[in-house]
Amino acid sequence: MSYQHQVIMHQVIMRAHTRLRTGLPVGLVVILALLLSVAGCSNKPKERPERTESEHYEEVRKQLDRNNFLSAIDELRELEARFPYGDFAEQAQLDLIYTQYRALDYPATVATATRFIRNYPANAHMDYVLYMKGLANYNMQRGLFDRLVRTNRASRDLSSWRDAFRDFHELASRYPDSDYAPDARSRMVYIRNQMAAQELHVARYYARRSAYVAAINRAQQVVLHYQETPAVEEALAIMARAYRSLGEDELASRSQTVLVHNWPESEYLDSRQRVALEWWPRDERNWLSLITFDLL
Repeated sequence: MSYQHQVIMHQVIMRAHTRLRTGLPVGLVVILALLLSVAGCSNKPKERPERTESEHYEEVRKQLDRNNFLSAIDELRELEARFPYGDFAEQAQLDLIYTQYRALDYPATVATATRFIRNYPANAHMDYVLYMKGLANYNMQRGLFDRLVRTNRASRDLSSWRDAFRDFHELASRYPDSDYAPDARSRMVYIRNQMAAQELHVARYYARRSAYVAAINRAQQVVLHYQETPAVEEALAIMARAYRSLGEDELASRSQTVLVHNWPESEYLDSRQRVALEWWPRDERNWLSLITFDLL
């Protein structure tokens, strides 16, 4: 009974004593007091019955079927808190990885997937977890400009894509026959090309400023570590041209020979199959590049 109804009850009883002195029926007053007491107790809010683990997980599935990802995340976290070692513990973690990814919460997806890998290393769906972790890292690298216009990713930090490459590589190595392996391999090729393009971007920067040694070092990174990428062709041209500028004709000839052998029709070669002396990376920055800090 609430405090308000207790006060009313007290007032009715006091009035009953008053009616005794005035000769009014006491029974009527008592009946009214009992009715008020029952009404007060009936207005007390009913407590929500405790749900079992299966009932709780059924609610999670309902939210997922409706694409209510934020509500599903709340339900999954509550399920984890109440039943950390229940029958649905592992499946709930898998659902949480998927739900956080669909909610575009990529850092949380990576954190949940990392925890799952640590806690359930023998899970039958480990290939799926590695794939989702890689996808989250892959999409974490993309920003607002990437969704609207074409941007120059080579000039930015690619740490998230490096993490994604490791995730996809682990997936393809450990589970080569997985349904997710083909897509993982294709994304690895794309990421590798972007990392090579980043090294080439730095090599161009040094080359335009006549920092020949630094340009050669960066171009060598492309040739040694990113073979079979489109960036190798220009990297070899930069090496040949920079070596010649330093007076290292033998090293320049070696770089040029490799370039001619693999790309005989290269645009960086002249009619004598030599790297054109007038060729050099141009300053690619325009007004749009300047105001967006090389993002566009």
